Amino acid sequence: MDHTITWANSGLSSVKFAREQGLVPASHLVMSIFKIILYRLSLLDIEQWYEKNMAMLSGTSLRDMEHFCSLWFDAVMKKTIYREAADLILNHRNKGHRVAVISNSPRFFVKPVADILGITDVICTEVEERDGILTGRLEKPLCYGEGKRVYALRWAGLSGVDLSESYFYTDSFFDVPLMKTVGHPVATNPDMRLKRVALAYGWPVLKFTRVSAFE
Repeated sequence: MDHTITWANSGLSSVKFAREQGLVPASHLVMSIFKIILYRLSLLDIEQWYEKNMAMLSGTSLRDMEHFCSLWFDAVMKKTIYREAADLILNHRNKGHRVAVISNSPRFFVKPVADILGITDVICTEVEERDGILTGRLEKPLCYGEGKRVYALRWAGLSGVDLSESYFYTDSFFDVPLMKTVGHPVATNPDMRLKRVALAYGWPVLKFTRVSAFE
């Protein structure tokens, strides 16, 4: 989703928005920026970082989290959806293709983006909740790296989708396992490592301009 459908980073932008609302301290924002740098350098334990962030939400109602994400999406993320991404999604739908968003972000972050684009299938890291309250724990594996491939295979099996005939658009080197699984991988606004892999495998490379679909 990030840097493929939107040019904003959902994690960092949501923390910035929460900071503006007085919901998190400035130190958390600084740490988030630092962690994103480590992630880009492959020096971050993603699972540990996600678990730490989710633990902070323990005791929060799912309804409150969904409300926060709705406000954050309207204020920040909606205007960062690439027009070219929206047009590409519409083109696939017009061809009768089943379109899904697959992301390591939790469902409450992904769903507002999917909804505005008319996408009903959301494949993502799931969070544990009991009676509508977040426990602060994540369901394993995360929808990340090889885990994203596992999630995609599971969804495809349940949905009757042949991944060998499917398209997959991503910006991230960490999604190479799934790219090697689908029939039509497309490196989209790729990071440098993914761009090198895409060129080596002869995969198409797309580069979107920062023009919003919803200005």
